[in-house]
Amino acid sequence: MTQDTDKIARDVEAAVADEVADVSARVRQITLKVLSEGQLDSAALKSVMDAVVRGAKQGVERPDPRNADALREAMTGLDDALASAAEATTLAMQEAASRSSEFSKQSLKQSLDDLGSLEKLFIETLGDAARQSSGHVRDTLHSLAEHARSSGTAVGGRVQGAVSQLAQAMSDMTQEQMQAGAHTLRQQGALLAGIAAGFLKGVADRLQAPDAPDRD
Repeated sequence: MTQDTDKIARDVEAAVADEVADVSARVRQITLKVLSEGQLDSAALKSVMDAVVRGAKQGVERPDPRNADALREAMTGLDDALASAAEATTLAMQEAASRSSEFSKQSLKQSLDDLGSLEKLFIETLGDAARQSSGHVRDTLHSLAEHARSSGTAVGGRVQGAVSQLAQAMSDMTQEQMQAGAHTLRQQGALLAGIAAGFLKGVADRLQAPDAPDRD
């Protein structure tokens, strides 16, 4: 499924215009809903990240004392959503490792590499957005990117623990499962991304419930 990035940006722009206290939860909810509707792979994650950041920037372009806080809250919501996406990917990979007749070590290794680079991708997205901005938007995004590099992120914390667990699970797969052709790898990658999106949909659905908490 191709993501409607313009709609994502518009939804986030509207969310940023809301009360600052609600921005993080709303952006997280928007991001999770979109990611759970397609295939949860690196291309989808990058596309959605770019759209969320673009929408947040558009929402704070007008001078307003609350804008820096609103932008920070929007990026917190994105970070939290990416952490949930990382958890969903981890669960999908654990399931795939247990279904070793359907998945090769190569496909899981590629997914593990993508998962391990998710925090870097998030920080690079913030940095790129800062360089393409000006004024208070540039300063806020640059500060967020630098803070993420030095202090870490929610998604990075989630990924760090998952990578070692998944590496161990993969080491238990037999050597005969090492090789797979390019077409097979694409098929397995798409299947794994679909499983991950299914796990993430459960998180998104809980957030849609009237009495749902803001966080897991």
